[in-house]
Amino acid sequence: MTTGFVIGDRGLGTSGDTHPAWMLGHAVAGDYLVVGASAIGQIHLAHGALRDDAFLVRTSGPWIAVAVADGVGSKTLSRYGATYVVEALTSLLLRQLSPPLSASDELRKEESFVISNNSPPASVGEVKLCTEAYQNITGQEFTDGLEEWRAKIGVDSFDLEMELTQAASIGWWPSIQAKHPESSALVSQQESSIDNKAHPSKQIGSDADVDAPTLNLLTIMDEAFQNTHLGLRDHANRLELELTELSCTALGLLLNVETGTGVIAQIGDGAILGLTAQGQVIGLIEAPDTGDPQATYTLNKPNFKTHLAISPIEAPKNDPIVAFYVMTDGLSGDLLYSPDPDSLRHWSQKVDHNLRYAASPAQAAAGMLNWLASYVVSGSWDDRTLVVITRQERAHGNCQAGAEQPEPA
Repeated sequence: MTTGFVIGDRGLGTSGDTHPAWMLGHAVAGDYLVVGASAIGQIHLAHGALRDDAFLVRTSGPWIAVAVADGVGSKTLSRYGATYVVEALTSLLLRQLSPPLSASDELRKEESFVISNNSPPASVGEVKLCTEAYQNITGQEFTDGLEEWRAKIGVDSFDLEMELTQAASIGWWPSIQAKHPESSALVSQQESSIDNKAHPSKQIGSDADVDAPTLNLLTIMDEAFQNTHLGLRDHANRLELELTELSCTALGLLLNVETGTGVIAQIGDGAILGLTAQGQVIGLIEAPDTGDPQATYTLNKPNFKTHLAISPIEAPKNDPIVAFYVMTDGLSGDLLYSPDPDSLRHWSQKVDHNLRYAASPAQAAAGMLNWLASYVVSGSWDDRTLVVITRQERAHGNCQAGAEQPEPA
């Protein structure tokens, strides 16, 4: 039985604008904590505009797919493009890694699985499955999370002179330890093929595997971006808009939480960073140089592939990556160009520490959202979005994260 979850912004269509000004999400996938948050920029609030950023995290089995998009601010409906892109990109990244629907029932029968003792009882008719679990995620938890991070940052929580309404959906999945007879062979094929930078559409393994095409993660990412671009065109037609109205940048990450194998991609601004076990922060990918610091390349353009960077996840030798950070330029611009060369490393370590040692994932997410919405940097007024995937238990290296959230870069 292949299980998974989805958190974050959902696609906008002709049924109405449901894009919130603030969004957070949290989940646990294997040994990893996944937290995402997006805050509307101060300039958008001042002009009565809406948030143009979007993020989505989707999982299937051991695979996590992350997409972050930033709608172009000069296009008043670009959030319709950004939300479509994160929905489509995460779905397409997992499509070739999930069993076909026709086989799902047989896989369920063949797999042996054990529900964790920590999972609430799920027998039919036991209403306490939800009521008891919900007691662990209360409004007070979110409030405590805001206050905890506020105290560490040393600034006030974001406080707006407007009435705010909270909307939330909460899902629970049983913790399942499953044996997948085919998973080891599939992972082996993927790991052997990820070094191929030529992006072949398909590869064939050994003679014994001649009937099972090797899935190349670079190809999966490349095709996901291509099909998301084509789908964005159809989406514009359905909305009766020009394609340029849906202009947005895009970042994608695909990670296997069991093996650490993965691939990343970027078009336009933003950043994907990695924190290693020894406490170093590294840039994992860089979009091609535009030659014009004022130019931003977006996924909607016909020649988008000339500005799309795709790379396997590569960690320094003997220093594995223990946390990933995917962010839009509203945040990366503040972090990457700080005059303090150590500020980025300190920031990444302390954010990682705050998330892993929060009282709960809910508090971790609430605190991160509050920080994104409230920190102040001169000239920084854009939307800010951050998705963090961090390994909760550290078995390698000597990463020593700080005890407090740093001041913004």
